[in-house]
Parts: sequence; C-alpha cells; structure tokens
Amino acid sequence: MDDIWLAPIGEPLDLAVSAGLPPVPLPDQCHVEQLIWHGDALTGELHAYVAARSANTVTVRIAHGARLVADVRIRRGPVRTARTHTLLRREPETGTALTRLFPVTKDVTTDHVPEADPVLSTPSIIAFMEDTAADILRAAFAPGTASLGTWIGVRHSGPATIGQTVTVTAVLADVRGRRYLFDVHAHVDGREVGDGQVAQTLIGRP
Repeated sequence: MDDIWLAPIGEPLDLAVSAGLPPVPLPDQCHVEQLIWHGDALTGELHAYVAARSANTVTVRIAHGARLVADVRIRRGPVRTARTHTLLRREPETGTALTRLFPVTKDVTTDHVPEADPVLSTPSIIAFMEDTAADILRAAFAPGTASLGTWIGVRHSGPATIGQTVTVTAVLADVRGRRYLFDVHAHVDGREVGDGQVAQTLIGRP
C-alpha cells in the first residue's frame, strides 16, 4: 500500500477502495477529518490519488474514470476531543452511537414527482440523519443550549417506500470545540440506503 504522506500529488495510489467508512485504509495514528461524496455508490473500477496535502492533512480523491466519487481528508494524530465550552452538562465520548427508527410516510416522499412511485426524498433522509446525530448532543445539553446542522456530506444510495422503516445510526467521530462530526448510516430491512457524515454545532440560546 502506498504511503499517502509521500505519494506524488495526482499520481494513482495503490489503495484498496471499499464501500464502507472510511472508504480507504487509514495509516496508523490518523483519522478521517472530513468526507465529501461527489457521486453514487463505490462500484466499478475505482482509483484513488492524493489531491492535496499539508503538514498534518492529506486529501485522497476517489474517482471512477473521470467522474469524481469522493474526497477523504485524513488528519495525523488522534481524534480531537478537547472541551472549550460549557454548553453541555457532560461531554459525549467519540464513538458514542445512537440508533433511531423513522417510518416512511407520504409527507417525507417524492410524491410530488409526476408519474413516479413515491420514495423517501433525499432532504428527508438527511433530516433523519441530522436529527439522530443531534439527539446524541441533546441528552447532554446545558440549560439554554441548542445545536444546528452546519455541514452535510451524505450519499443517498437506495430507495425506501411508504410503509417501510428507515433505521438510522449516528456515531460521534470527531470534536472540534463546539463542532461535532458524526458518521451516519441509514438502512431499510438490512439494506443500506444512505451514509456519510453530518456536523452539528452548539449554540447558546438567549
């Protein structure tokens, strides 16, 4: 496997690309700082290369031919969990996970599209993921604290129809001050229909 810290920028990497999170293997003492999906499922003949590098971060780009699929920004060192605020009664640890179930009803589908079967809309699956992530923080809110969704990197990869139930899991992946980054997955009957990352930022309400 190529060393991403030494590989020339733009040159193909000898890396095994997978459909999971993270989509590329991580070097020791590193973690994914940000994941951005540009395309659909990681299928077909994929290749990866270093798109950008700084002293402590490297962005690995995954592509299918000329089509971008994802950018994975990797940072040296452990996940940061330093507490710099008093907006929570207790600080959730990285790795904290929560799973919620969401029924697919007419109001969360694309029933407004003419001559198409109604399926779960992309804005709705994102809302499910954000709400699940926010629930990890809500359990620890101090009085007057709220959180806002401030970043989305989500791939909607499969359908869900009215009457089905979407199982959404959020896992706290990284903390930077008031900003909390979560890995998120959505499944229907054991089949993945979406994944990616969302971020929540804490705010103090007057």
